[in-house]
Amino acid sequence: MAQRFGRCTNYSGCKLAYRNEKIAVVTKDFRCPECGSPLEAIAPQQKSSYTLIIGIFVAAVLSLAIGAILWTLRTTPRRHATIVELIPTPTPSQTTRVTPEPSPPEIPMAAPTSTPAASPEIVSTPENLDLTGADLEEVKRGILKRIELQPTATRAQKDRAYAVVQSAKGMGRIVIISFATAITDLPSQEIGSVQAQVAQPRVKKLLEDPTLLLIILGYADKQGNDQRNIDLSFGRARTVAEILRSKCEILNAMYPIPMGGTDLFDQRDFSKNRIVEVWVVKPKT
Repeated sequence: MAQRFGRCTNYSGCKLAYRNEKIAVVTKDFRCPECGSPLEAIAPQQKSSYTLIIGIFVAAVLSLAIGAILWTLRTTPRRHATIVELIPTPTPSQTTRVTPEPSPPEIPMAAPTSTPAASPEIVSTPENLDLTGADLEEVKRGILKRIELQPTATRAQKDRAYAVVQSAKGMGRIVIISFATAITDLPSQEIGSVQAQVAQPRVKKLLEDPTLLLIILGYADKQGNDQRNIDLSFGRARTVAEILRSKCEILNAMYPIPMGGTDLFDQRDFSKNRIVEVWVVKPKT
């Protein structure tokens, strides 16, 4: 016979009733084994599966969500643009760093390409952006001189930067942009100026070559302390690098280099020294 459950109601004369114990009976006679009184039937307790069902449902939803996130991360296309920062000595966290740069020399920036007697440090821009022009070595000497004068760079950092410039088969400046005092961001009109300079047909043609590198030299004027000027010039170089990557969709490897405070471009007008130059470098193959 199936097991049945009950409780005795003889509270005055039965210990089982007094303790309100549940009594299991397997005999036909449904009475209390202690006092013989009829038992009050109790339906067997059934464990509710509601909590279990909810738990399974929540686990399934979480599994689907995690799977969707992993699938999205796996299928999201990676950016191919590379920005290799030449970071000053105080910031040792980057992996692919090359070198920081100089507080520049006394070099008139706008000097024509053929003024070798004026100063060996003159960096002149090939007007036709010819990457194999006769002024290449003069351009390289000027940039290397600026890197050498950088006070915060270690010897290893300078050597790494030298390797980038010295291995160049050709160079040409493609962008020059000014910044406001103590500012590392550019307003929308200046961003448009960067885009316009890059959009010139000869520049666009040059940048179709994915092996070309971009050296981005950031400058500050000589007001303020040296470390502040390094930070400003580095921030400006990185700003232009990000504009070239996100706004101009340039995928070439970029080297933002902080040149620190300078009066290189004008010793009396500070505003002319708060600039960023972008140089195209064609490495030797």
